[in-house]
Amino acid sequence: MRASELFGTATFRLAVFFALAVSVSTAVVFLFIYWQVATFDVKRLDAILVGEVARAVTQPEDRLKRELELRFTSDLRRLDYAALFDNTGKLQYGNVAAIPKDLRIDGAAHIVEARSLQSTDTGTEPAVFVAGRRQDGGTVLLGRSLYEVNALRRVVFEALMIGVVPAVLLALASGIIFSLRMTRRLKIIHETTLRIMRGDLQERLPAHGKMDDLNYVASAVNLMLDEIVRLLQQIKSVGDNIAHDLRSPLAAMRTKLERGLVADSSKELRAAAECALGDLDQALATVTALLRIAEIESGRRRSGFTGVDLAQVCANVFELYEPLAETKRIAFTLDAPVPLPVFGDFELLVEAIANLVDNAIKFTPKGGAVAIVAKMIGDRPAVRVTDNGPGIPAGERNHIFKRFYRSGKTRHVPGSGLGLSMVATIADLHGFDLRMEDNRPGAIFEISPS
Repeated sequence: MRASELFGTATFRLAVFFALAVSVSTAVVFLFIYWQVATFDVKRLDAILVGEVARAVTQPEDRLKRELELRFTSDLRRLDYAALFDNTGKLQYGNVAAIPKDLRIDGAAHIVEARSLQSTDTGTEPAVFVAGRRQDGGTVLLGRSLYEVNALRRVVFEALMIGVVPAVLLALASGIIFSLRMTRRLKIIHETTLRIMRGDLQERLPAHGKMDDLNYVASAVNLMLDEIVRLLQQIKSVGDNIAHDLRSPLAAMRTKLERGLVADSSKELRAAAECALGDLDQALATVTALLRIAEIESGRRRSGFTGVDLAQVCANVFELYEPLAETKRIAFTLDAPVPLPVFGDFELLVEAIANLVDNAIKFTPKGGAVAIVAKMIGDRPAVRVTDNGPGIPAGERNHIFKRFYRSGKTRHVPGSGLGLSMVATIADLHGFDLRMEDNRPGAIFEISPS
């Protein structure tokens, strides 16, 4: 990868931002530590000297001189300043020739420049001084060089600087490595996406190793591609089935119209036109059913789901088909003793149960029986539609919910082969299970929440 490509990636910019954040946070910590080191020792020294001067101004002169002498004896590094002046400002004892001009005699700590006590240094150095007035008018002066404090500050500063630079470099290096890794993966995903866009729908985004954010997204996209491929295959299958199922009625319609046109009487022409209209109605019914299935599969009606009583759904279907069952002399019964609340679309569930009942009445011979049962089966509500018609052979039961599929036993009965496919689509939209069992004779269809 070229450097220009690397620097232009979002991951590299994130790495730079991370390095800057580390630098800023480290600088803040550095400033806090440096400030604490720079001020704490000075404040502690101020408090000690102020207390010592407060005691010294009340002590007798001979005792004060002994304490000053002891102070000089223990000061092996020559950092302490101490002196006693009379009321005229003349030095009586100590290692400070005169009271510094800028020092106020107020018993408080002040930082002033003083002659260095180091034998190899003839210049001045900053020191903390405290001067207090005695009762006899004399002055006690105590102080300490800031050499150690400044040396500690330099050590802390150098140590922190040594730590900051590697931390920033490590953050940048980690960011670059992370950026290269992520960019390589994103490039592979981009190239795979382009191949998919060109029509290679069998390609899948790489999603291997530990499941991180990219792998989660890639897995979701792969699932989406699987569903797209499934839908495209279904569309192709539907197109083929439509072409196959519409070709026959359209061809028959054309033949009948051609025969009517060459007929000698208007009566024959009228009969041919009526037959052609019947074929056209069958074709339109097929197209309407397909459009209805497509509308249901879109899932747009899911947002309008509410509480629905399955017992009431079955009662509506029973009322609708009871006259048809009486006409065919079929014993039609309803067993829905108690409400069965579910979450769904009332009209769609009526349509699903109605398709099952319509098929049952259509294929059940005269004198047969069709029943709707809406009860709790186990721990969940369920609707069963049973009949004692020809039933469905075991070898065909895995195909009956496919579009345009018709069992060999029922091909002589008019229909589009889309009724059960619509029932399966509505059940899938609701997340319901749709099962078929043998009624010996006949069939049992059951719909229940998963």
